[in-house]
Amino acid sequence: MFLKSKKKSKEKPKKEKKKKKDKNVEKVDKVNQKVNEKEHTFADVKMYRIMPLITLIGFLIVGLSFGTIFKNNHDYKVMLSRITMKKGTSLPLFQGESKGDLTVGNVIVSKDNKNLAAEIKYDDTAHQQLSSFGKKYKLYIVTSKSYHIENLSVKYGFFGTDGNGVLTVKSKVPFPNEAFVIMIYDKGQLISSSDIQSDNVTDETLDKSITQQLAGDDSSSMTSTQSQTNEDTRPPVYYIRVNPASSKRVDYNWGNNERKLVDNLFVKQNLAKYRKQINDAHKKIKMAQATLKEYDKRLAENPEDQTALSGKQQMEQSISALKEDVATADKNYQRMANYRIKKDALGVEQTNFKRLQANNMQMFSGTADDAKAQQ
Repeated sequence: MFLKSKKKSKEKPKKEKKKKKDKNVEKVDKVNQKVNEKEHTFADVKMYRIMPLITLIGFLIVGLSFGTIFKNNHDYKVMLSRITMKKGTSLPLFQGESKGDLTVGNVIVSKDNKNLAAEIKYDDTAHQQLSSFGKKYKLYIVTSKSYHIENLSVKYGFFGTDGNGVLTVKSKVPFPNEAFVIMIYDKGQLISSSDIQSDNVTDETLDKSITQQLAGDDSSSMTSTQSQTNEDTRPPVYYIRVNPASSKRVDYNWGNNERKLVDNLFVKQNLAKYRKQINDAHKKIKMAQATLKEYDKRLAENPEDQTALSGKQQMEQSISALKEDVATADKNYQRMANYRIKKDALGVEQTNFKRLQANNMQMFSGTADDAKAQQ
């Protein structure tokens, strides 16, 4: 009995130890829970505090992107304002409503860099609504204020009444590497019956309007309040931008010899074009004939070969059409080669012009599409 009671007394402390261990575990769990809560709370606070910084960085990146785009666009416009318009570019409108599509043709500069000639091509609409006589046009030459050449002369004529316009600019000294703009306005433009009712625009009011716009005066107006509210009544003023340094330099000087100018600006250019057409057509005929021989061999072995039969018929038609193209191109070539240029090849030209200065030549860096978008 005595022994048993001792054992029981020894067992009781073990239970107490277990209880103590359980309490210690609970304490540890609570401590871990509090630590986790603190860590979670600290992460939330940290994210909350860093969000404004992330937002600011985002705005900076967006702003920097727009700034880069703006700068690149500005640099591109500056670059365009310094070079000659590419061949095939539609002439933009400085003001007014289009009377047809005028495009840049060949632009050449003389060997001594004192003469420049620019071809202006007229589409059918332009030929119907604009004059084909250079004398009926009003000319403006626009330069920057820093352009140092004073003695410039400008002329505008046409190579045939159904042909293209030719602008010529002459300087007593070599042209600098700087672009300038020539504006053309048809004073004798062909009108419809509805145009008869509109007010005529005098040279004085047109000069004033263009001068104010070049000076950056957005409040420039035409003859009346009516013309301010209806921009379509303003006469169409087209412009071409040229820089002799970025134009094609030829190995001759034409001076006042218009025959030589027309011969090189039109005749030789067209002869080269017709010659290329003839050569290209002959190459295609040669390839077509080789293919035709292949089909003939197939049909010799198998007369029922429908693919070869169909291909042969198509090749024969193509060869026939190509031979007609060669005949037409050859006829045009011979006619152009035998053409005799008249002394006054460009007709009665406009030799009077007005020189203007622009505060910012970048206003002429746009295209015809840009001008349409702004209207």
